[in-house]
Amino acid sequence: MYMAKRTVERSIENIFDGLFSRAFKSGVKPLQLGRKLLQVVDSERDVDAQGRRVVPNSYLVQLSVADREGFADIENTLIHELTAAVREYIRQEGYHVEGKARVALRTNPDLRRGKFEIDCRNVSTDVPSDGSPQVPTTDSPEASPEPAPLLSMVVNNSDNPPAVLTLPTGQRIELHEGHYVLGRHLESDIVLNDSNVSRKHAEFVCAAGEVTVRDLGSTNGTKVNGVGVSGNQLLQHGDVINFGTAQVR
Repeated sequence: MYMAKRTVERSIENIFDGLFSRAFKSGVKPLQLGRKLLQVVDSERDVDAQGRRVVPNSYLVQLSVADREGFADIENTLIHELTAAVREYIRQEGYHVEGKARVALRTNPDLRRGKFEIDCRNVSTDVPSDGSPQVPTTDSPEASPEPAPLLSMVVNNSDNPPAVLTLPTGQRIELHEGHYVLGRHLESDIVLNDSNVSRKHAEFVCAAGEVTVRDLGSTNGTKVNGVGVSGNQLLQHGDVINFGTAQVR
């Protein structure tokens, strides 16, 4: 176990030295978060009835207001790398986890700068048979015309600016290098609380200046410019993306 942890820790150090080498306004360093997460994985390890060594699948990193703001411009990348480190450690140790481990950040106003806490728990990956609380839609699917776009896509051509997802509300979501799961599940990277959106509906991948989207076996499907997505669909500037039959006006 020690060797596996050191291997992953060295990987974390190499990644964070490359991606996060500049000084941060935050009093907490990314490497501190990565190391502590691996400690938490071990400390929460248990053995189930089948003799498997099981660990939680949801890790919530709580930061002070100042420290969270200090990570604002790299938060998505930070979450992606922390999640990757936890998953790799779980894999190397042969731990059992329900679904895939996820890492999320949250602001805790009670924490002082430089202090952080990590909470973990098991989050069900099953869709409840009686359904989760859902946001009612104004019109029934039968009475609705072709649904309006949930998101529009802006892919920047230069090397530095990230791609941007724009919701009809005007909210803009920057996509930096990494993977982003979109769905109704609260643990998703991009949450759309709509009854026609699956818990894990689609995934965006940003790499080498390109952005692709793929459907994750959702119930109602994913469309780009009105055409159903099959496999990894490369996105272009101005593309319109629909998730299921949900309509947002």
